[in-house]
Amino acid sequence: MRKLLFLLKKEFRQIRRNPFMARAIIAVPLLQMLILVPAITFEVKRIDLAVTDYDRSPASRELISKLSGSSFFRISGAPAGQAGADQLLLSGDADIVLIIPDDFSEGLAGIGKPTLQVLADAVNATSAQLGWNYLVSIVRDYNRDVIISSGLAPAAIPGISVSSRYWYNPDLNYKYYMLPGILVILITAIGLLMAGLNLVREKEIGTIEQINVTPVKKWELIASKVIPFFIIGLFDLALGLIVGWIAFDIPFEGSILLFFACAAIFLVAVLGLALFFSTMASTQQQFLFIAFFFVMIFILMSGIFTPSESMPVWAQQFNYVNPVAYLMRINRMVMLKGSGFQDIARDMVALTVLALAFITLAIRAYRKRA
Repeated sequence: MRKLLFLLKKEFRQIRRNPFMARAIIAVPLLQMLILVPAITFEVKRIDLAVTDYDRSPASRELISKLSGSSFFRISGAPAGQAGADQLLLSGDADIVLIIPDDFSEGLAGIGKPTLQVLADAVNATSAQLGWNYLVSIVRDYNRDVIISSGLAPAAIPGISVSSRYWYNPDLNYKYYMLPGILVILITAIGLLMAGLNLVREKEIGTIEQINVTPVKKWELIASKVIPFFIIGLFDLALGLIVGWIAFDIPFEGSILLFFACAAIFLVAVLGLALFFSTMASTQQQFLFIAFFFVMIFILMSGIFTPSESMPVWAQQFNYVNPVAYLMRINRMVMLKGSGFQDIARDMVALTVLALAFITLAIRAYRKRA
């Protein structure tokens, strides 16, 4: 134990003497919280809409007025024909083109059937689908107003009323969904990148070889590399959480102790991976290449942007060994839903198994030459 304390003292001294490391411990959580949380969003707040009106009637002008009055749409053009509409979509000056045929008003008057044509730029499928849903909703409201103003019997108008209630995020604030995920990315970067770079740097300058020939046991050396960044990771997690509360008023419905306990298990898993990757690298560049490859896969497949349930079956099975996916789910459940231990016990057990497996793998892969 005495040797471990001396090693820990050495590690903290090295961290303190490294100006980049000291600045990164404070700057990384602040920048990630203040930049990524408000910037990363799938919300579509402005859609450029072009309208080709062949009808030019009071009915078509009223529909265009309703669309332009919506907070979602901005009328960006009025092409005279199909060729002009196609050009607006091609140049990116319009996201959606609405074409109103010349018999639109006649259809509303009961002569034929009123139709509309919608052309959507679906390069971004998500924004195209949302834009279509917004437009259909406005057209549906317009159609209802037309039916009411026509004096039809009430029986002709659907009488079902649906009231919605959004649980856990009643304001539909996307920041509430993103911040728990950004916190996972934060401690992943601290635990995986910084810890691994620290060990590989010692390889490059030769100090690790001097330690290897001492009577220090392998578990003591591994522990001395894990514990400092374990503490730093929890510190940065607390800092990121405080920034979230102050800057974005993020709610926290669950147990703070359970939240940090899960993060502690996750950090053990990530630090084990960092040490394992460092055994395969001789330089910091090599380590960064290996770590970046796995970090990108872990984060993008963790469900931070899209639900993992929507992924292919093989991707969902891969997430069984993805520690980021477990903590991503745990953070959102604890912070937003107030889930307790019983609700997340399954994920905690799986995360614990991964943590033990990864740290064991790191210890076995490390070769200490005495």
